[in-house]
Amino acid sequence: MELYQLRSFVAVAREQNLTRAADAQHLSQSALSSQIKALESELGVSLFQRTTRGMTLSEAGRTLLSHALGVLEAADSLQRTAATLRRGITASITIGLNTDPTFLQISTINQRLALLHSNLNVIFHSSETANTAQLLRNKAIDLGFFYGQLQDPGIEQTVIAQVRICVVIPSNLAPQHQPGDWAEISALPWVWVDDKFPFFQALQKNMGSFRMAPTRIVTAANEQIVRELVIAGHGVAIMREDEARPLAANGKVQIWNKGWGTIPLSLGWLEGNGDKRPVKAAREAISHIWQQPSDEYADNLADKIWI
Repeated sequence: MELYQLRSFVAVAREQNLTRAADAQHLSQSALSSQIKALESELGVSLFQRTTRGMTLSEAGRTLLSHALGVLEAADSLQRTAATLRRGITASITIGLNTDPTFLQISTINQRLALLHSNLNVIFHSSETANTAQLLRNKAIDLGFFYGQLQDPGIEQTVIAQVRICVVIPSNLAPQHQPGDWAEISALPWVWVDDKFPFFQALQKNMGSFRMAPTRIVTAANEQIVRELVIAGHGVAIMREDEARPLAANGKVQIWNKGWGTIPLSLGWLEGNGDKRPVKAAREAISHIWQQPSDEYADNLADKIWI
């Protein structure tokens, strides 16, 4: 298989539409379709279910998507490392990513670091919020993104943004009228990562006196799997607003108008390492990028409350 086939697979999985995926990949629809068919033939499985509304991942496609993303991430890391070797390296830093790179603005951050610190070798490493402190202590990463705040005296941290989150209901489960309270929405099937995931903790904190958790739960390993399960109609979930809005616009989910909240997106590093040149350079680049104003979804949150 070829890397371009994997990139096409990921593009179709994200767009769920052959036309949009072809535009994103700068290919004709027929060329993109041929690449997907060739990949399916080589793997011996169908990656998508083709419907009149678009293309959704098959069971095999959902399983293989994370592997494809891992291969592409490794290939990109190899190319970045080779490029820094050509330039000549004086320092290296590994940054842990707790969610998808696009949301974290990794491309823009990397461009800024390359411009201002061309001799710095930047390595991006997949991580999870729950593992960030351990990865920092083990020196597997030098700097890490995570949700919420870490209760660890050996970790220094700063909040770089307040991320808006909301409760989404798959279209096939959406009642005719919006659920009126937590008791009503908790009766629906739910999907979430685990009880330690900060989105779930934010839910518990803000649902008031009603403390009963949903009884029918599908557990997923990460946000990306949650998104796919919600699109497939398996259950209600808490999602970032930037993921939920496009799905709502396409009619795939309904956003519960009383299920809004925020959670901190933070950056952490080992105590005493904050002023070391690579860490300081990366911290400054990340802070600069995340401080840039954005008008996306900038409507007022005053009418969006948890109950």
